[in-house]
Amino acid sequence: MAAIGAGCATAPVRKVTPPPTEPAPVNIGDVLEPGQYSMVMNAAYYGLPLPRDGWVYFRISRDVYRVDYRTLTVLERATDETARNWP
Repeated sequence: MAAIGAGCATAPVRKVTPPPTEPAPVNIGDVLEPGQYSMVMNAAYYGLPLPRDGWVYFRISRDVYRVDYRTLTVLERATDETARNWP
């Protein structure tokens, strides 16, 4: 009786390289120039916690950042907190 079975075959290995990372448009601690970026006015719609304690959200490139409203100092990147409907 002949042996029937699946033969083992190996697929060629492809090297996958990640897409190049772009440098962040701003760094934590940078001070923004007034009027250069757009403030996010409807944070709850995008799934973000409501602003408090003197900070607001700004859209910088395709990301969202928490920024101190008085000094315009970048506090942290908040893009990961947005809902799926963030543009």
